Amino acid sequence: MPVAAALTMFSLYVHIPYCTVICPYCDFNVHAASPRPETAYVDAVLSEMRHAAISPPWRAGALQSLYLGGGTPSLFEPSSIRRLVDGAREMWEWDIAAEVTLEATPESVSAARLAQYRAAGVNRLSLGLQSMHRHHLARLGRLHGPENNRAAVEAARAAGFDNLSVDFIFGVPGQTVEEWESDLLDAVALSPEHISAYGLTYEERTPFFTWRARGQLTPVAEEVEEAMFVRTREMLVAAAYDPYEVSSFARPGRRSRHNRSYWSGTSYLGLGAGAHSYVAGRWGRRSSNERNPRRYMEAARERGEARAAVEELTRQQAMGEFVFLALRQAEGISGAGFARRFDEEIEAAFPAMATLCGNGLLEKSPEGYRLTPAGLLMADSVFQAFL
Repeated sequence: MPVAAALTMFSLYVHIPYCTVICPYCDFNVHAASPRPETAYVDAVLSEMRHAAISPPWRAGALQSLYLGGGTPSLFEPSSIRRLVDGAREMWEWDIAAEVTLEATPESVSAARLAQYRAAGVNRLSLGLQSMHRHHLARLGRLHGPENNRAAVEAARAAGFDNLSVDFIFGVPGQTVEEWESDLLDAVALSPEHISAYGLTYEERTPFFTWRARGQLTPVAEEVEEAMFVRTREMLVAAAYDPYEVSSFARPGRRSRHNRSYWSGTSYLGLGAGAHSYVAGRWGRRSSNERNPRRYMEAARERGEARAAVEELTRQQAMGEFVFLALRQAEGISGAGFARRFDEEIEAAFPAMATLCGNGLLEKSPEGYRLTPAGLLMADSVFQAFL
């Protein structure tokens, strides 16, 4: 139903932490469990949802998006996903164009199962394809093959999904630029509305990090990864995908509404084990839930919430996050928006702006500043200047 204009819009994220196996590069809060406590977990999330719906600031809000992420949410039955979507609809007003995304792996879905998710209220599907090369999928620890990728996309279309996002990873050990170009051609041939193309990262406490440190795994050369990044933008732009964020490409009108809420600094509520929330206030407040699923469920059942940590941001932190999150997006930073929020010109707050422009990593835009092509290649280093 349409939402009253006076209500504050926010995004809702529900974390489902269960996987069949844990990929060796993944540092998300995931747990391989069988059997999974599906009903008990959904009960706990609904308990947390009810508590949030009567607590400030969420009780006065309205949903612009719901994202069911993980983990592997598509391991949960459609009836469980329906309970979560229906629960959110009961607790809050919804924007008429609310986006409801479900993450899924290719081997866990079928046309019949996807049709049930669609009937449950999911209107956007995010498929973790990662590669169309069998040996790279095996290296990444994935359980599916290229044939599963194609079948999952066909099943999604048959189930009525007209808003489909696919994820791919480049920089896989042993991957060549030619293989990545082949992946990009296959991604475009699948004709999704959205493509996310991520460079592989080696996060601490993951097997990939340990294997690299021991010399058991050799990353692709830096110049090869840079070439892959450049070809990603060249090829996807040529295929009419809008590069609206460092790793995100969309058909017209299909930018991820949920992800943009993170980058634009609007409030979001995270429910589930290890989920994070952000309240946009004077400088902002972050909080995170208990990561262990068993302890999370116990807390959510007993108290209606499971927060494990709360952080009030300082003005300096808020300014830095405003800048680097804006720079992730193609439009870049609004100088006027920064000045309105912080009562200070961005150049005064961050003298590094001039240096970064002089080094060719930032450039002036109609609104403020944005990354140059060279800056995109060194985005993480640019962001560090503001943190």
